[in-house]
Amino acid sequence: MRFKTSFDLRNICGETVLIATGAEHVDFGHLINLNETAADIYTHFADRDFEVADVIDYLQAHYEGATREQMATDVDKLIESFRQSGVLQ
Repeated sequence: MRFKTSFDLRNICGETVLIATGAEHVDFGHLINLNETAADIYTHFADRDFEVADVIDYLQAHYEGATREQMATDVDKLIESFRQSGVLQ
């Protein structure tokens, strides 16, 4: 999978959000709020293809306190949220 290039990550009033840009999103009328970890994932994988296992491996290398299974559950939920928001190709 891959993130669409037509979204920009921005900080607005202390909130990290994805903003749709470009003509394909003319009717896209909302911002996508991201927590710090989701924003980190987006930034790291924004310009490359990736799989769920890649995200879990990245999280294990950079975050502590959760098992691989817990991370897998959370990543699955995050990826589904990205899909529903139209952020993934």
